[in-house]
Amino acid sequence: MKQAQQVLSTYAVDMFGIASALYELGGLVVMHDASGCNSTYSTHDEPRWYDTPSMVYISGLCEIDTIQGNDLRLVDEIAVVAAETTPAFIAVGGSPMPNVVGTDFKALERMIFERTGIRTVGFRTDGIHSYLPGAGEAYLELAKLFLKEPESEPQVPAERVNILGLTPLDFSVVGNATELKNCIEAGGMTVHSSWSMGDTLMNLAQAANADVNAVVSSTGFYLAQYMKETYGIPYVAGIPVGAAAVGPWLAALRYGNTSYLTGLTGNETFCKVKFSIADLNAWKDDRKAPAEPCDVLLIGEPVWLLSLRQYLHHEKNIDNIRLICPLADAPRLLLGEIDTVSVEAAIREECRVARKVIADPIYSRLLPDETDKFISFPHEAYSGRHYRKDIPCFIGPFVEEWATTHLDERRD
Repeated sequence: MKQAQQVLSTYAVDMFGIASALYELGGLVVMHDASGCNSTYSTHDEPRWYDTPSMVYISGLCEIDTIQGNDLRLVDEIAVVAAETTPAFIAVGGSPMPNVVGTDFKALERMIFERTGIRTVGFRTDGIHSYLPGAGEAYLELAKLFLKEPESEPQVPAERVNILGLTPLDFSVVGNATELKNCIEAGGMTVHSSWSMGDTLMNLAQAANADVNAVVSSTGFYLAQYMKETYGIPYVAGIPVGAAAVGPWLAALRYGNTSYLTGLTGNETFCKVKFSIADLNAWKDDRKAPAEPCDVLLIGEPVWLLSLRQYLHHEKNIDNIRLICPLADAPRLLLGEIDTVSVEAAIREECRVARKVIADPIYSRLLPDETDKFISFPHEAYSGRHYRKDIPCFIGPFVEEWATTHLDERRD
């Protein structure tokens, strides 16, 4: 089967994206799945698990409840836990089995709210889509529940910046979040809110008072579009990778230059976070043309791809760079210069014809006889804890340490 993966791994799933986006915000997050499945999230995709308290639980879905559709047990148990913990909100989403039997999470949302009186969001997750739409929808629903009306309109030049899409799935806990914030502060602006590392729900509720949104990963893109449409707040998608990128990135934020990196104008139609089973057939979107030779092939999440390409072009003088996103459910508006290739055989051929490949180390397993061409850049959402100690800080000049070790010494 074309969709089968023999060597490659899978990215963190949609429910894990929700848990990561909401982790620090004082809510009760419930994964409706069998006992033990929470350990996959906590041990592989959540580096904050052992030092930052949170209320992320598994429902302990059993076979008989799945067959008989006993949703009342889930509602009862959530009500008991909510009474003991008094969370700021409740979020509940599913895994493949609840999706197969057609669990109505919007109905559960209403039932739980009626029982507890606590704001609740039900997510029709399926454990098959990636973390991108999961975290993206979590941010969007959180904003609809808690954002307060702004006291003033966005100002130009901007002074107050929201960081959107900041989770360990894309940035880990190696200093990237801190350096992003330091970069903004050093540029004469203030971090108004951080979605969602190192901030509180109370502060996020004031986010509509910001002047600009910094979209640092695809997970924050839908929220940025929503806030642009609802409150007129411009957004900039990109990460300042490399010392030379810091000034242009800060200037783009200061003047709301939406076209920075992505070519967007800010007038695009709002892209909703809704997917169908057809979206899972990523192989239908794969390129039919032969693989394209290039000097450097980048594989990963769209905002990271565009930002790292800029660094390689401007600071390493590499021109022939090809971008591939294996995530078929990434925001389409970010993929203008990126090809979606998610079939293992097709990715292998792309790697074969590239001189060098920068990607998570798992991708090097596609060509075990050509591992020298692969340059390691681990991605928490892909390989989890396996290469966590090797994940670099890549904000501003800090990326040079990675480049010196992994890139400069490997270039022919």
